[in-house]
Amino acid sequence: MAVGKTAVKVVRLGRISYHSAMKVQQQHIKQHLDSPNTSPNTLLLCEHEPVYTIGIRQAPYPPKEEQRLKALGADFFRTNRGGLITFHGPGQLVCYPILNLGCFKKSVRWYVCELERT
Repeated sequence: MAVGKTAVKVVRLGRISYHSAMKVQQQHIKQHLDSPNTSPNTLLLCEHEPVYTIGIRQAPYPPKEEQRLKALGADFFRTNRGGLITFHGPGQLVCYPILNLGCFKKSVRWYVCELERT
């Protein structure tokens, strides 16, 4: 994703619950929005305890299915991200980029293509 010499600070969170990781992400986002010129571009890396998340494209998820997934030992969260249902668990690397795209290019399409290419 290197265009020029824009630095990205990497933060390794280790294994962390989804809920705790979202709190960390929200803190970094707030810092980034409050001080966009001084807050570093950040990449949060972690792995989660077993968790299912559903995005805003998912029709109302049946409560019975939610309970079934929880009974398997996983947490369950409704999120504001796009997409459908996703499982995250131990051994799976999860990356949360918090970036000022203006430091790279301003195109969200470019950004998504670069993530997929990487």
